[in-house]
Amino acid sequence: MASKNTFLTLFSTTCIIGKIFFTSPELFAQEPQIQINVQAFENWKEEFKKEALQKGVEKSLLNRVLPDLKLLDNVLKSDRKQSEFLLTFWDYTNRTLSESRIKKGREILLKYQAFLDSVSKMYGVDKHYLVAFWGLETNYGLFKGKIKTLDALATLSFDKRRRRFFTNELITLLKIMQNGEETEFYGSWAGAFGNFQFMPTTYAAYAVDADGDGNKDIINSLPDAFSSAANYLSKMGWDETHPWGREVTLFKNVNWNKITAQPKRPVKEWIKLGVKPLQKISSSEREVEARLVMPMGINGPKFLTYPNYDKIMRWNNSSLYALSVGLLANMLKEEDFQIKAKKVQTKISRNDIEFIQSKLISTGHYKGKVDGVLGFNTKQGIRAYQKARKLPQDGYPSNKLIQKLKREK
Repeated sequence: MASKNTFLTLFSTTCIIGKIFFTSPELFAQEPQIQINVQAFENWKEEFKKEALQKGVEKSLLNRVLPDLKLLDNVLKSDRKQSEFLLTFWDYTNRTLSESRIKKGREILLKYQAFLDSVSKMYGVDKHYLVAFWGLETNYGLFKGKIKTLDALATLSFDKRRRRFFTNELITLLKIMQNGEETEFYGSWAGAFGNFQFMPTTYAAYAVDADGDGNKDIINSLPDAFSSAANYLSKMGWDETHPWGREVTLFKNVNWNKITAQPKRPVKEWIKLGVKPLQKISSSEREVEARLVMPMGINGPKFLTYPNYDKIMRWNNSSLYALSVGLLANMLKEEDFQIKAKKVQTKISRNDIEFIQSKLISTGHYKGKVDGVLGFNTKQGIRAYQKARKLPQDGYPSNKLIQKLKREK
């Protein structure tokens, strides 16, 4: 086991590359209108103070911090205009898996090989995944966010949409400050901070002082940041014996009723149903429980995903993000690795999703909101419609699906 000082010696500088934006501006024709009520925010502070005191935050800290808290309208706008459900797999991976990002990741792996090997050995998490997480979260430390975390969390705690979640995060952040573990916090609009963008509760549960300076500094100390990320994944049950998943193809005669009836099964059973891995797999891998993930439906790329994919989803509950982490790790590890599926660009608008939702309500296959969000319930509604019409049940809002719905009476 490597000592804490070993981490500091092996990894003492930060590598950065050019900033990449993941949000597609053309998806938002209008900024959401936000009503800012300053007096209501001041009233919220008083109520929050009572709860924070009850949960162990010191009065002196609250008296020092609360008067300076600011209500940030840009945070509320960002919360209202998240775009991920409208990005296709190819839109997303064109940005997350850029040549510059892959190149820089490989340089980091080579330059800091000894350090990364020691972290991987200690926590049982492959270094290629750790670097991939770092690349996706902050572009290798370049863009950790410039919004004051206290203000971001206070704004989202004041807002009613997810008040309980962010109130808990804000109280946790104050307790971290109370313990003197960090001094200043700046990060994303959602309250995440540091090289790996931890939320306060994640920091409190998994942050590690790897460099031995008495402070769990995931913002400025890369030994602390990498060890904390590895500790987080390890505690979630990361399996170092198998990858995150594999790209696959489907034989034309697959039985969709059997495939959709049981979403999780051993790889060997998927193969019997007509799923073909594009790489040779070991006998032990054939026993691994897997899911079939088709981010762009039957005509797009297809993957069997293993338990480590589920751990990535716990880090960030987005299939596009989880696939990008796994694929970036593959690309960092294997120079000739590439996605085999044919790249087909398609655009999905919120209006398309709203139309699908409305039509599925009229056909009796969907009971949710007409909100333009391609969430779990909408995908289930699409699958139910596809099954009733004897179509492949991929749950994807393809152009063919839209045209068929338009012909429905």
